[in-house]
Amino acid sequence: MARASTRNRRRKQVLGTALSAITCIALVAGCSQQISGVPTTMGSYSTTEVAGLPVTNGPSGPKPGAPDAPLPVEGTDNGEMDELARNAVADIDEYWSSVFPEAFKGKRFVPVKRLVSYDANGPGAQVCGESTAGVVNAFYCPPDDLIAWDRGTLLPELDNSFGPMAVVAVLAHEMGHAVQHRARTASGNDQVIVLEQQADCFTGAYFRHVAEGSSKYFQISTGQGLNEVMGVLSFIRDAPGRSDFQGSNAHGSAFDRVTAFQYGFDEGPQRCAAMDFDDVSKRTTLFGSWKAEQDTDLPVDAKGLDAVEESLQEVFRDTGAEPPRITTDPTSCSGQRPTSPASFCATSNTVSLDVPALQKIATPPNKDTESGYGDFAAYAQVASRYALSVQKAAGLPLDDPAAGLRTACMVGAWSGLLVEDPIGKRNPVGSLRVVPEDIDEGVAALLGEDSLIAADVNGKQVPVGFARVEAFRIGVQEGMAPCSTKYSAS
Repeated sequence: MARASTRNRRRKQVLGTALSAITCIALVAGCSQQISGVPTTMGSYSTTEVAGLPVTNGPSGPKPGAPDAPLPVEGTDNGEMDELARNAVADIDEYWSSVFPEAFKGKRFVPVKRLVSYDANGPGAQVCGESTAGVVNAFYCPPDDLIAWDRGTLLPELDNSFGPMAVVAVLAHEMGHAVQHRARTASGNDQVIVLEQQADCFTGAYFRHVAEGSSKYFQISTGQGLNEVMGVLSFIRDAPGRSDFQGSNAHGSAFDRVTAFQYGFDEGPQRCAAMDFDDVSKRTTLFGSWKAEQDTDLPVDAKGLDAVEESLQEVFRDTGAEPPRITTDPTSCSGQRPTSPASFCATSNTVSLDVPALQKIATPPNKDTESGYGDFAAYAQVASRYALSVQKAAGLPLDDPAAGLRTACMVGAWSGLLVEDPIGKRNPVGSLRVVPEDIDEGVAALLGEDSLIAADVNGKQVPVGFARVEAFRIGVQEGMAPCSTKYSAS
């Protein structure tokens, strides 16, 4: 994130429908067992459910005692990764065979014709007209109706970094492309980003089936298990700053991909089938033309903090709330323990900051360190405590289950209103700007376990990562109003 004057580049259109202007509604007034559930609606929320399913934190991965699928796999070494992939495809086949007729007007699902395993480190074989040498990937090939995967590098790295359900997620995405061809939910004229968003959405629909306990081969917890799956979608995203929204390999930002997954998990395959270019282009953060060059981040220092404070005041001015005092000096608050890296004291209307802790969060992660998330993730912590001040002015409780979700939504609304629209449909607020990679940093922090973005005044984070990301996403997409209408006091 940076001041508009220091970044002279066009912005990609923010994910979502045209963001509503700031409104003042309420803010100025003062397991393997079978599980049933229905998706939540815009008029409700829960910190103990995920789209109508109870929150679980049990094991995620292959079910103990599950059978080995008999599917033939070309080129297999019959090792652990191929066994995992084979069982994943078999399970995904069973899901689509079950739901396809109802989802797609009586059509029957037919499994893909071929499964191919290869080692990207090997000499290479011809698959879909190309050599697999050095191809660290998994893909669906429409002409040959096959799904192929790299067992040598890709699948082991996914398994080691995110767990076995990451492998299942990648193959569910590839099967989503096969579903497109069978259901004809996308035409040859559709942009690649539409196909990829549909496939991510179909992945979410399959994972609800697993979360409900209906899978023969796999189990997943709706807590940490789903967090890890959304984490792998965040990890396998388009690189920051790429300008080929309409290119041949556009998958979307982390925010785009997690959004599509949540749509499928919440609403099922029919929602995925409804995705078209108009739907995607209205909400994707990749829309528009961007320069690929990246400017430096906004440092966490006095100048950067002043810029963020000014931005927060501009965005929340219409609420009528008295802005809190933001200080980097140690302060105490009667009857309340401080939260790191930022604290809000309701009695003095003060936000106190631990600058070194914020700077650590602002340090981008790399292959050698996992020190932080990036500058936006750090400043979002500040915004979250500022949002508590606005809620206090509205007479809303700051320590009930709704407070954390309301806070995440308001941080999302703030960040969404700082995205510049390159085609002139709306003007951003103030001079501070965020870009899609900034919002991706917010998603990454929300999927972690040490963030204040979705935490109450005592630093208690909403326990469900799915709900944290959903609340933030709703704020980015729809502005301030749903932060109070959906996440009203409990």
